[in-house]
Amino acid sequence: DDIAILKENFMQYGLCRLKRGLTTRQSQSCLDLTVERLQQAFDTVRRLGLEQELIDVGFTTFKTRSRDRYDLRIPEFMTKKFSYMNTKAPWLPLVKAILGNKIKVVHTGVMISFPGSDTQPYHMDGPHLNEKKHLPPHILNVFVPLVDLTPEVGPTEFVPTSHIQGNFWDPGTKPITINAGVGQCILFDYRIKHRGLGNKSSTRRPVIYITYAKKDFKDVKNFSKKRYKKLPKLN
Repeated sequence: DDIAILKENFMQYGLCRLKRGLTTRQSQSCLDLTVERLQQAFDTVRRLGLEQELIDVGFTTFKTRSRDRYDLRIPEFMTKKFSYMNTKAPWLPLVKAILGNKIKVVHTGVMISFPGSDTQPYHMDGPHLNEKKHLPPHILNVFVPLVDLTPEVGPTEFVPTSHIQGNFWDPGTKPITINAGVGQCILFDYRIKHRGLGNKSSTRRPVIYITYAKKDFKDVKNFSKKRYKKLPKLN
């Protein structure tokens, strides 16, 4: 977990893995909260008859990314109780080494892939800021799996070097997956070509995501307040 080496890998390939992440106890606390919030979200959708709206559009805090793949915002991860996820996060020094010291959290939540979920199409999470030349990273994701990422549960597949301007369609590299263990961290450039693979196992695959950006950057594409409605609260 040498910060300098990991930063170099990130810049060159668009991703890296930090093995020193959350402890088993911390990961379990995050999993317990995820299960609780997911159940609440499904209960709200079912009781208010919003199933079709969830599929067609989604909500600011809960949406589908493809069949049986859900994106759930969990703001509690940024509270003092979960300080190991924010101010004391073990990946924070690496994030700052890549983006600089002036950073902010843009999104945080969990991506949950259910058994039988489809493989996603390749995509990048956000565009380049300059269409003519490659610029240093301005925004990145940290993935923290809450189960071991085996080939059966459908880990994320990345195409190394595809984050470089002009490389998306033909980077000249083969796709890879990182079979990280519970609590380990995968950092990747917002611009890298990637997709979630289908879940062929009998268990759910929850992965925490935290999106960090340079202080002055705004992401209006994902979880846009104009694009999505708020998920109503039950009385």
